[in-house]
Amino acid sequence: MSQMSISGAVSGLDTASLINQLVSVQQAQQTLLATKQSKVQKTADAYGQLITQLNTLSTLSSDLAKTSAWQGTTATSSDTSVTATASGTTPTSITFDVTDIARAHTLVSANTYTSLTDVASTGSLTLTHGATATTINVGTGSLSDVVSAINNSGTGFKAAAVQVAPGQYRLQVASSVTGADSAFTLTGPAGFSAMNILTTGTDARIHIGTDPMTAYDATSSTNTFSSLVPGLSFTVSKPGVNGVTVGSTVDGSAIAAKVQKMVDAANTVLNYVGQQTAYDAVKKTGGPLLGESAARALQQNLLSAVSTAGAAGVHVTRDGTLTFSQTEFTAAYAADANAVAQAFGAKSAFARNALAPNTAVTLAGNTDATRGGTYAVKVTQAAQRESWTVTPAGGNVVGHTINLSRGATLISFVGQGGDTIDTAVAALNQQSAAAGLGITAVNNAGVMTFSAAGFGAAGAFSVTFDAGLGTKVTAGQDVAGTINGAAATGLGDVLSLTGSGDPASGLSLKVSTTAADIAATTGNVGSVTYTPGLAQRFATLVSDATNSTTGSLVTAQQGQQTEIKDIQDQIDSWNLRLTAYRETLTRQFTTMETTLAQLKSSMSAISGLSTNMLGSTTTSSSG
Repeated sequence: MSQMSISGAVSGLDTASLINQLVSVQQAQQTLLATKQSKVQKTADAYGQLITQLNTLSTLSSDLAKTSAWQGTTATSSDTSVTATASGTTPTSITFDVTDIARAHTLVSANTYTSLTDVASTGSLTLTHGATATTINVGTGSLSDVVSAINNSGTGFKAAAVQVAPGQYRLQVASSVTGADSAFTLTGPAGFSAMNILTTGTDARIHIGTDPMTAYDATSSTNTFSSLVPGLSFTVSKPGVNGVTVGSTVDGSAIAAKVQKMVDAANTVLNYVGQQTAYDAVKKTGGPLLGESAARALQQNLLSAVSTAGAAGVHVTRDGTLTFSQTEFTAAYAADANAVAQAFGAKSAFARNALAPNTAVTLAGNTDATRGGTYAVKVTQAAQRESWTVTPAGGNVVGHTINLSRGATLISFVGQGGDTIDTAVAALNQQSAAAGLGITAVNNAGVMTFSAAGFGAAGAFSVTFDAGLGTKVTAGQDVAGTINGAAATGLGDVLSLTGSGDPASGLSLKVSTTAADIAATTGNVGSVTYTPGLAQRFATLVSDATNSTTGSLVTAQQGQQTEIKDIQDQIDSWNLRLTAYRETLTRQFTTMETTLAQLKSSMSAISGLSTNMLGSTTTSSSG
């Protein structure tokens, strides 16, 4: 407990000032700690700002590294009735005649109604689309209720009461989609007007080629053909247009703009690191990150990535920043778009085991965790497409039902008079495409063969012929094996290494091989060399630096923050120490003043006593 004192009341000393000066001497240590804490805080803040700047570089580089999404071509069309869009990096073109456009199947009532309240149906209706029949309750049966019931039936068909003349209405029902598969019927009990076909649902159709021996047709349930030519999608709008040429030409300007943004973001980081690590010889002070190895390492790694990637147009300058030449980039892109894409994204090279001549391994994907290197590939199971066969006796399908099912989706063909195996194959292929089943049927000399479009167990399906199952020839199987000696996950024909710690982590490989190659090599089919391009290297560098648990910059910042806390603990400890020191000095000076006061009092008493004694002696002598 502190004691009350009167500064220098007895000694005449300014004890309060003396105490403050003595405490101030000790407080200098605390001040040094506070100064150090401020410096460490600036370093931690600088790391935080650097991490924020890297987030921008991460977003831009990760986007650019996805070269499969590059828009490196521009679409062209020779006729205004056909519009086209292009994607990818490979130029292409196709010339065709537009034979027909896609139409939605539409029905219209045979007779008219005088008002919306006229009864159009005395009972429920049945809308049949393909093998699906839906019963629709129409309420009162008025024209208005029939329209509402169809629109609210969830069937995807649209109804309207069309006024064709004053006091004359017709019921019109249309499919919400186009194509031959949009055909449907609408029936009901007595009292319901017959429905006539207003428009027959048809596929869009184009004719390619002029030689009758090689020309062919292509169809689409919509007016858009998106998969006929890779990287090119086009939409037709008018039949009878001949000699239309659509194509794509190489155009790297859009990608160049993205590269420029990435380079600008990298320069922002490099400039910031340069400023924060600089030393001012005049002021004899350094930036907050001067001497910080994590910041310097990041700077050097970014510059090294550019120097070794060979990415067109991007170079390191003398002052340690980057420059980008759009002219150089677009010229290189026009010459070899794929090579440029690989220099920014990633590429792989497969060294095949000589005993596996039928094996091919290509890059299917990677992550920011994937390191460049050469990795052994071992395959223990080749991917397989599921396939089934059905052999109609004597090739007869009339009166027989063929069902294809995958998951909850079912398509059917019921043979009628005049139908052949080819008829069944064509009908099932059309339904499969419309339903997205991914199953293709072919006629192999009287044997109907069904194959999944994709590899793996996910493509499993079943086939029935009347009440019995078809014959499963091959079960869908996923590829199985290892990458770099670690167990990988197979999905279809893609083998992927997940998890962390392995340099090949995140690597996905598309594997095509045979059982014979696997047997001949005991699965050791070869090795893959993975080389990341510039954008992917930037993305990986940023990930390594900013990972929330292992990132070099994050770890460095956390170290600074820990030091800040430790210094604060020391400062707080000094507060307690200085308070105790002040109390001790105050107590000591108070004790001194008290002692001096007591001594002064004693001296006064002694002085008084001496005076009295002297007085008594003088009186005695006089007497």
